[in-house]
Amino acid sequence: MTTTRARRPASALVLVLATSTLLVAGTAPAGAEPGCLDESPPTVIGLPSGNGCDDSTPPDTLLTPSTAPNGAGMVPTATMSFSFTAAVSDADAGPFGFECAFATPAAPSPAWEACTSPVALPAQADAPAGSYGFRVRAVDLGDRSRTPDTNPLLPPQVADTPDEDPTPASLTWGQDTKAPFVFITRSAYDEATPTQPVITTPSVPLRLDSNEPGSTFECRDGERAVACTGGRWSLADPRPGRHVFTARTVDGGGNVSEWADPVEFFVPSDLRRTRGWTKVRGDGYVDGDALRATRRGARLVLPRTAVGELRLIAASGQRLGSVRVRVGRRDWHVVDLSGPRSPLVQHVVIDRYSGMRTGRIVIESLSARPVVVDAVVARPNRFPAGHQRTGADG
Repeated sequence: MTTTRARRPASALVLVLATSTLLVAGTAPAGAEPGCLDESPPTVIGLPSGNGCDDSTPPDTLLTPSTAPNGAGMVPTATMSFSFTAAVSDADAGPFGFECAFATPAAPSPAWEACTSPVALPAQADAPAGSYGFRVRAVDLGDRSRTPDTNPLLPPQVADTPDEDPTPASLTWGQDTKAPFVFITRSAYDEATPTQPVITTPSVPLRLDSNEPGSTFECRDGERAVACTGGRWSLADPRPGRHVFTARTVDGGGNVSEWADPVEFFVPSDLRRTRGWTKVRGDGYVDGDALRATRRGARLVLPRTAVGELRLIAASGQRLGSVRVRVGRRDWHVVDLSGPRSPLVQHVVIDRYSGMRTGRIVIESLSARPVVVDAVVARPNRFPAGHQRTGADG
């Protein structure tokens, strides 16, 4: 007896596959499935059996520049490089790629191009903030090459959302690679010592300028940092003694200038009241006050110091008398305070060419006529070169 097996016709196999496809189509849309990481369609015996799902969570992009722009949006370098990575909020393993676009003033709207991290840009010309821009976006390369609607027997049911980062990482900047210059102008003048004028005002007027508008300034008074601003500016309440003032400037790109050639000045030492002297006040006096004596022999004695130049700052007037001044046990020097009325006159008692002497400075009234003395300038007769940056002395 011969047994024969009936063969299922090919048309029946197609019918089975079609039926399987229709069963899949009758379920909920594949795009609604949570946690979809792969847009590959389902298959039966290697043939598509229905629409796939859509991976609607694109990758994020993380960007790191070689130099971050400062608060003004500027960098001090002509070259920039960028490193970037892809980040996902689900378990998608990729593979991921990147597309970059570099905008310049000549090409403000560049097209996306495939790129790999890191990207090093060629040197660029100096330009204002916002002149250059770099954008990069991560791409899900596996999903970008597929579409969920692959079954030709079914109508499209699943929308294919973009497979690249919809919010690319970006950075804009300008650049300034040239260091600025700084200039200091001192308005005080002293005919006797023009390179180190004596300052009798409450503040020291100066002017700070940079060759690049918008620059900021850093200043030093000796070894002490002081806050300062560009243009006309004054150093308030300077302490007595020698001052060496310098400044540097920082431009919008963060470039720092060299320290400027310093300017020097000297602030007198105010006299303190002692027996036989009374304090008087007035706007024209150094620090707003002076000392007055009305009897012969009233003395002021200052601490021991080295003196190369000595000046007495005192009031003058028709009815004022005289004082005498000496350093240590050296000769007395008489100073006549009579003359046109003025709250402040500088009397050079010992000039800078008379040599050094050391000792206490003594000021003594010579008659019963009143005298008003205010401050003294006692400093060495050495005037260091302008580039030497030291603290105040005296």
